[in-house]
Amino acid sequence: MPFNKTIQRTMSSFVTKCMRRTACSLPTTAVAVLLAGCASFQGIVPAAIPSAPVALSTPGGLDRTQDAWPREDWWSVYGDPQLDALIRHAIENSPSLATARTRIARAQAAVSLNQAATAPQLNATAEATYGRQSENHMVPRPPLGTGGEWVSQGLAALNFGYDLDFWGKNDALIRTAEAQVKAAGFDRDAAQLALATSIARAYVQLAAHFELQDVLLATQKQREAIRKLTTQRVANGLDTRVELKQNETNEAALRADLTQIAMQIDITRLQLAALAGDMPNAAQQIGRPALGSAPFFVPKNLQLDLLARRPELAAQRARIAAATGDADAAKAQFYPNISLNALAGFQSVGLDKLLSAGSLMSSFGPAIHLPVFDGGRLRANYAIKTADLDGAITQYNQSIVTAAQEVAEQLTRAASLSREEDAVRDALASAEEAHRLAMLRYRAGLSPYLTVLTVETQLLLQRRAAVDIKAKRHDVQVALVRTLGGGFNDAQPAHTSGKTQH
Repeated sequence: MPFNKTIQRTMSSFVTKCMRRTACSLPTTAVAVLLAGCASFQGIVPAAIPSAPVALSTPGGLDRTQDAWPREDWWSVYGDPQLDALIRHAIENSPSLATARTRIARAQAAVSLNQAATAPQLNATAEATYGRQSENHMVPRPPLGTGGEWVSQGLAALNFGYDLDFWGKNDALIRTAEAQVKAAGFDRDAAQLALATSIARAYVQLAAHFELQDVLLATQKQREAIRKLTTQRVANGLDTRVELKQNETNEAALRADLTQIAMQIDITRLQLAALAGDMPNAAQQIGRPALGSAPFFVPKNLQLDLLARRPELAAQRARIAAATGDADAAKAQFYPNISLNALAGFQSVGLDKLLSAGSLMSSFGPAIHLPVFDGGRLRANYAIKTADLDGAITQYNQSIVTAAQEVAEQLTRAASLSREEDAVRDALASAEEAHRLAMLRYRAGLSPYLTVLTVETQLLLQRRAAVDIKAKRHDVQVALVRTLGGGFNDAQPAHTSGKTQH
């Protein structure tokens, strides 16, 4: 604050003169003892160093595009209005995000609290008492007779105080509070990203459940047709009741699978409603997903920008800044605390004289507090804050390793996905053709029912695999979006030095 700096410059010479006069009045031996006994922070320094930028190698087969970082509304690429509405509703109504917003408000209040310590303080005091004077309290006897009288006393005064903060303790605490505001904001961004991706992944599972339900219903129709054909063959003496019972068994198992998938659809809807911050009765309003396809893109400047794109890394950088401020504030406590104090007002025995000119009193001058012998309290406190700073840096370094591993893992999954999709597509085409041929031969009486059953089982497995690989593509895309920060961008990731001020 300009006002604070002006007072500091104005009072600097005055306080220095007062300190010199005080020092000159002390015996040389006493001054030497004081200086020798002063608390010291020597030997306590931060040891941890923030990690270098991320080193990543991108697998082949992925399209690397300069502008491939996710957008803030990254889920809109799927073109599903219901998904868009779910995520936006969750961001507005989620209790977890509401809790994160309260942490931001608390951190902002802490900034105001620490800023208040840098401003001049002015307090008013007013007292009025009525009591008996002691007969033996004063020498000579009390001025009002011989003592023992009941008298009234009054005090009305203004107290002024200002901490000059020569060593930057209050400024360091303000930096800490401001960094904690940033950390709370980044925590909210990380929580929002986790919520949005959790909804998207659950939504992908819901879509997969519906598609698997379609596969089972189609298979059910096929088995009904096979049962009718088998019934005719039994009537014509071409098959036995064994084949018919096998067919009925398969149909019953399929009905059980349909019941199971219907339950999974309901459970996934309930999960989505809970993630959106709604009660369970809102789950039935969630319809069938209509997810479109979206290609994979990888940013060209992935290694350089990843640190700025992850909200949890930004939060940890802010916590390093906060820990640095705490360490600076702890170090400043080793130096003399110099404050400016003043008092002006009225004081009297007898309230009728309180506001008279003769009752006026005042005082003005600096106060100096220097820690000398504290049993190691300040040194231990500074060691704690320095260890906290080292801990914040090492945690940040570990988070960088974790972030790089997560990105590399998702890139590897994405790179192999196309080959896996091709294999599943080929296998499904072969299974469908095998099923078609087996049915032709079975109708013609050239193949037994066991062949049809075997081929149909393989076809169902491949259809399930096709549903799974489609869901896997969407899931990998959402996971990659999360590892790339989901559209978050901290433009200034470079305040991680972890160096305390000297």
